[in-house]
Amino acid sequence: MDRAVEASGGPEKLFQVNDNITSTPRSQEHTMSRNTRAIFADIDAFDPDKFVAHLTEDVVFRFGNGEPAIGRAAVRDAVAGFFSSIDGLTHHILNLWDVGDVTVCQIDVEYRRKDGKSVTVPNADILTFDGDLVRHWQIYIDLAPLYA
Repeated sequence: MDRAVEASGGPEKLFQVNDNITSTPRSQEHTMSRNTRAIFADIDAFDPDKFVAHLTEDVVFRFGNGEPAIGRAAVRDAVAGFFSSIDGLTHHILNLWDVGDVTVCQIDVEYRRKDGKSVTVPNADILTFDGDLVRHWQIYIDLAPLYA
């Protein structure tokens, strides 16, 4: 048996879920005050000002492997620029997990391209909250299919 597998307690223990992590999707009735679903609905409204209202003034926002945008104004400008390259989008939230002040999101994002076609790509976001506002947002996505 492999030493890593043996040290972990055997193959059945190697990929055991940490009990401190909410490992099931949370429902709409989640007790936390932050509402991640509402944030994504405001993104889908295609209104950068509505979106940045969910962010702290000093937010760090990184989309894929791009340079981080720092601060609400920079994020607003970056998002408005991105929105100008598409005709719309819809976030289909598959799962949300909360760990302290962090929410991890598993999403399929449906983009409406300028040529009228739609493309859906898998996406993972990590949002770190400061109260009800996001202070750090990292988006993991491959946009190549959107522009292919």
